[in-house]
Amino acid sequence: MDYIVLDKTIKTSIYRQIAASITAAILDGRLKYNDKLPTEKEICEVFDISQTAVRMAYTALIKENKIKRIKGKGTFVTNRERYRVHFKELYQYEQHMKTSSGYEVVYLMFDTIEDDSAINRILKLKTNTKCHLLHRIVKKNGNPLVYQKIYLPKLYFPKLFQKHVQELALFDLMEQEYHYQIKSLHNTFSPIKASSADARLLNILPGEAVYWVRTLVTDDHQKNLAYIINYFPGEFTEFEVTVHAKREI
Repeated sequence: MDYIVLDKTIKTSIYRQIAASITAAILDGRLKYNDKLPTEKEICEVFDISQTAVRMAYTALIKENKIKRIKGKGTFVTNRERYRVHFKELYQYEQHMKTSSGYEVVYLMFDTIEDDSAINRILKLKTNTKCHLLHRIVKKNGNPLVYQKIYLPKLYFPKLFQKHVQELALFDLMEQEYHYQIKSLHNTFSPIKASSADARLLNILPGEAVYWVRTLVTDDHQKNLAYIINYFPGEFTEFEVTVHAKREI
C-alpha cells in the first residue's frame, strides 16, 4: 500500500489523490496486471479517511478500466490492452507481428503425434497419419493475446522442425515455405470458462471468460492444411461480427 501517498493539507480531494497514486503506480510498473489492491477498509484504517473517498476513487478507476472488482475476491489491477478485430480478420496480428513492435511469440512445445482420431476427422486424414503439434502464446506488450494449439499434417508439411515455425509467421510458413495458396479460414466460436492451466497461460483468473475459437485452414485445392485451437482472454478481446439479414418480399 506504500504506493498511495496523501497530502491532507492541500485542496486536491482525497479521492483524486488516491486515484492518482494508484494510476501512477500502474504506469511506472509498481502495480502490474492482476495485482490485488487493498480493501476500502484497509485504506481507511491506514490514512484515517472516510470510506466514501476510497469508494469514489475505486469507482473512478473502474470507469477508466484501470482496476476491476471481483465479488468475493477483491479489487485487482486490469490495465491490459484489448484486441479489437473483425471476426473474419481474426489473424490480423500475423501481419502486425512483422510490422509492429511489442509483439512476441513464446513457443511452449513442438511435437509429432500419431492417430488422433478427433484431429484426423477434422482434417480428413487417414488413420495412422502423423501431425505436427505446436503450442505457442502470442503476446503484445508482454501480455498474452492468444494461446494456440496448432495441428499441421506431416503429409503436407514434411521436414518441418521447430526452427521453421520460429523463423516465419504461421501463414507465411504455409505460403512462402511450402507454397500453398490459402483459400479459406473456417472459424467456430464458443465462450468457455478458463481452466486453471489456461488461466495461468493467459495471465487471467481461473473461471474467467475465454473465447475458444477453432479454425480450419483450407487451400485452393480443398486440402485441410491446419487446424488451430485458439484461447483468447475474454475480458481483453473484442470481436466484431457482421450479420446479413435476408429480406423477405
